Parts: sequence; C-alpha cells; structure tokens
Amino acid sequence: MLQNLHVKNLALIDEVEITFHEHLNILTGETGAGKSILIGSIESALGKKVSKDMIRPGAKEAVIELLFWIDDPNVIKEIEQFDLTVEEGQVFIRRVITEKRSVNKINDCMVTLHTLREVSSRLFDLHGQQEHQTLLKEKNHLKMLDHFLSEQDQELLKQCRLYERRYRDIGVKIDSLMMDDRQRLREIGFLEHEIHEIKEAALRLGEDEQLEKDYRKMLHSKEIAASCSIVDRLTGYEEDTAIGNQLTESMHRLQEVSHLDSTVQEFYDQLLEIEDLLGSLHQEISNYMEEIEFNPQMFTEIEERLNLINGLKGKYGNTIEKIISYQEESKQRLDVLKNAENEAKHFEEEQKLIEGEYRKVACSLSVSRKKIAVKLEKQITKALEDLNFLSVVFKIDIAKEKQMTPDGEDRVCFMISTNPGLPIRPIQDVASGGELSRIMLALKSVLADVDHVGSLIFDEIDTGISGETANRVAKKMAWISRKHQVIAITHLPQIAAMADAHYSIEKQTKDQKTTTQIRELKEQESLEEISRMISGNERTETSIENAKEMKSLANDAKLY
Repeated sequence: MLQNLHVKNLALIDEVEITFHEHLNILTGETGAGKSILIGSIESALGKKVSKDMIRPGAKEAVIELLFWIDDPNVIKEIEQFDLTVEEGQVFIRRVITEKRSVNKINDCMVTLHTLREVSSRLFDLHGQQEHQTLLKEKNHLKMLDHFLSEQDQELLKQCRLYERRYRDIGVKIDSLMMDDRQRLREIGFLEHEIHEIKEAALRLGEDEQLEKDYRKMLHSKEIAASCSIVDRLTGYEEDTAIGNQLTESMHRLQEVSHLDSTVQEFYDQLLEIEDLLGSLHQEISNYMEEIEFNPQMFTEIEERLNLINGLKGKYGNTIEKIISYQEESKQRLDVLKNAENEAKHFEEEQKLIEGEYRKVACSLSVSRKKIAVKLEKQITKALEDLNFLSVVFKIDIAKEKQMTPDGEDRVCFMISTNPGLPIRPIQDVASGGELSRIMLALKSVLADVDHVGSLIFDEIDTGISGETANRVAKKMAWISRKHQVIAITHLPQIAAMADAHYSIEKQTKDQKTTTQIRELKEQESLEEISRMISGNERTETSIENAKEMKSLANDAKLY
C-alpha cells in the first residue's frame, strides 16, 4: 500500500505531504482546487512523462516522493529482479524534475524510466478516464480476460508467443529465398566472387601479426644496422678502446695477483663470467647484423601481402579469424541459394510442424478462456447489477482468428445490453461515458480477488452518475477496499461518506501567490465537507444531519 506522498514545487503545489491509510481513502474539494494535479503528481512519480512547465515558477526543480509498504513476497521477488533491494517491505520512489532532465530513484538506486514504470505497475493501478477508454478498443478485451488466467494457462500463453515468433522467423527465411531468378543469380555470383577471393588469399591464422613485425623490422633496418654496428665495435676486440680489449687488460692485471688474495681471485672469476657473456652477446650481434641486411624483393613481397590482407579486412572483417568466418557463412548462404527450392520446402515443413504445435497449445488456451469467460460473465453481470445496471446482459464473445497471433487463436469482444429489449452489442457501440466508468469498476471489482497490485487509485469514477447509482458505486469501492488500498477523488457525497480516511484539497491565495493544500479531515470536519457537497457552501442543520445519516449508512454497509 501507499503509505506516504510528498510533493514539492509542482504546478500549484508549493509543498504537501500526505499519509494514506488502509482501505478507502477519499479526496474531495471544489472544482479547480488541484485534485487533478495531485493525481498527476502520483502518475509522474510512477513514470509518466512530465513537462518542465509543471515546475512551480521560481523553483529550480520539482520533487515527488512515494513510500510503499509491501507484504506480498511474490511482488517483492518481482521487484528484486530489477537489481533492487527491498528491505522490511519498503519501496521508496523519488523523482526529481528539472528543466533539462529528470532523475529517478528507487530505494536510493538510480533507475531508468522504463524500470520505474515496470516497478510501479507492480505497486499501483491507476483507474481514470483514460483507462475507461480502453474498453472502447476491442484489442484490449483479450488482455483484460487474460488477467484471470491461471499460472498453467499463462504458460500456455507463453508457448503460443514462442511458437508464433518461431513461425514468423522462419517465414522471413522463406521470403528471403523466394526472390526472382535474376536476383538470386546475382547474389550467387557475388558470393562466389567473395569466396574465391578469400580462398585465393590462402590466409593463415596469425600471419598478419608476423608480417607486420617483419615489415617494421625491414622498414627500419638501416637505423637498426647502424646502432648494432656501433655496439659490435664497442663490444669487440678490434679497437683499443673496445670493451673486449679493456676487459682482457683488466683480467691480466687481476690474474697476476690473484694468487696473493682469495678476494682478488673472486674478482677475477667474475670477470671471466662477464667475458663469457660479452663474447656471446658480441657473437649474437654479429650474426644478427648479417641477417638484417635489407632485401628489397622480400620487403616488396611483405608489403604486397600486407596490403592484400588489409584489403580483405576492410571488406570482410578486421581480423583473419573474422574473414575466414565470413567465408564459411558465405558458403552456407551460397548452398542455400543454389538449393533454394529444397531449402524453402524444408522451412515450409518446419513451419507446418510449428503451426501444428501452436494450434494444439492455442486450442487448450482457448478452452480455458471460454471456461473463464462463462464464470466471468456471471461475476461481472452481478457486479454491474450491484452498480445499478437494471436488466443488464453481459457476454464475452470469443471468436477464432484466421491468422496466428502471439496471444493465441482467440478474438475477444465484451458485449452488453443495458436496457430490456435491446439487442446485445459490443461495449464500444453502446456504452456512454458514465456507463464505461461503472463497467470498468465492475471489472476491477472482479479482478480484485486475483490481482496482486496492492493500491488502486480512482480518478473521476463518478462521471455521469448520481442518486442511487452513486450509492451503489460507493459500496462497490468499499467492497474492493476490503483487500486493496483504494485512493479516490470524488465530487459525490455518497462516495465521500464511505471514506475510512477523508482528505480535503483546497486552493489558497496569499500575497498574490496561489497554492494547493491538502489535509486529512477529522470526523467532524469530514461531516462538514460532506454537508458542503450536499448543499453547497451554505451548510444547514439539515445538510449536516443528511451527512451524518450518509456516514452511518456507509459504515453499516462496510464488510470490514
């Protein structure tokens, strides 16, 4: 449930903080007091795009914070799948909106707008005028029906989607084969040329690295040879100043006195080792200089080979491994094109097998949907009667789709007749605005027993209703609030009287500054607000008594 809402610098709201309660929370106020802004702030915190114009003039940023408490382990598990930690069942959503961007956090972790919406959908269900309109689109009726599928049936739905996607993917492969002969021959010729070009290159793994090493060595051979020549002279014996001669002279000097002191003998032994190392180094440098002689023909061959390999890299991949992999893929594609008819037949046979499996699963899913539909028809009809639909007939029509769809082979349409003698017709062809809101409320009341979402918000649920219908709607909302937290904005005293927690939204002007304020009403204040809703600003003893009676009847009607 939603425990707390904090809004700062959003439109007419300077700063408000509200603590919500279990069961039915009702918000009331004069037209234009800012009720829609409050709902808008909740929607914004749950991921709705917000215009920078909504930031209160003079403020740098708007802040919206929601604190939820969850006791359903399944919902907690779903939220934690987004790499979020839920401690002690609390989820804290914070959204900061600036002129340039918005920052979204859940439990102090930065999240994307997509993640915010996904998590929010598991916490809150907002039922407003826009949602009423979803009933007018037949494609939404199937989704509503599928809310009532069991876990086993949900698995059938997943299988349908998997089979349909595989069927579609194979269809794309078949379409790629079903090109005209001229186009196919062109692609065959192009592939043969590419395969031949790579084959002729006779590439070897790792050869490009060795070639580049040799090329770099030969390119700088003169510089290397010059330096090595100097070192060769310095480490040899040809010149008096060479290290070799100096070392030999040093050894003669020590050898003459080595028999007089053991330490001097050790120095002499070390010089012997150094002479051996220096001799080996001098010989290796001499051998290296013989090999490093610049060979123009070899240099040209290496350069041409590197140019060939780099040209192939530019066409087929930036490594020899990728070029060879491209060649293999091209061979496979060439085989497919040369055997297009056989390949197409193979894919078509595979499609038939997949379609057969799809039809089996879709048929089982359809059977389950029809069973659920029969049960729902009764439950929704009863809920509609509770909402003052007299002699209502509600049916769920399930027809078979001709084409495979991700959701199975069913096309669902909600049908209704709201008056005796009138034929049953699709909801979108019959229902008025006020009827749509009540039909959706009926659906929500039936869905309440299977829905894991803890909090529901109803905006403008009282559109186009009054009198006894208003009493019925109030009772139905109270019924839903048995197992769910409900937050509702209303203009009707009958619904306000049903509140377990009543809040007043007011617009105040001070120092030429207009703000929206909200506060929780005490029992007497709630009666006075209901009285205002009954008779307007001129409260009378009669309206107060009517408010008390409404409140008493509402309390008696509650089932919790």
